Amino acid sequence: MALVLLMIKNTILGASILLSAALAISVLAKTDFGAPAFAQGMTPQMHLEEGIKALKAADNQGALMHLSAADQGLTSSSDQSAKMHLDEEIKAVKSGDQQGALMHLGIADQALGGSGQ
Repeated sequence: MALVLLMIKNTILGASILLSAALAISVLAKTDFGAPAFAQGMTPQMHLEEGIKALKAADNQGALMHLSAADQGLTSSSDQSAKMHLDEEIKAVKSGDQQGALMHLGIADQALGGSGQ
């Protein structure tokens, strides 16, 4: 009798582990790892504004993340001025020129209809 109960217990335990693994795989399959949750659905304009905030807070890593996302979102020919200033801004951030970075970022923001601040 004890052997039968032990077999039933092991069977139930095995089935529970299998179902838990299947649930975990299902959740992971539906997860979008392409971009952080806060960055999904943001326009290039929004990324530029977040980049300005990050740069003013001396968060170069955050600024570069938002600027890269904005750069990927700029595609039309009307965005060429903004794209050019964004490229210059990225170079300025990487070289440690915060004033130059803010200047180019403000111009890029204005080119997209933002306030530039």
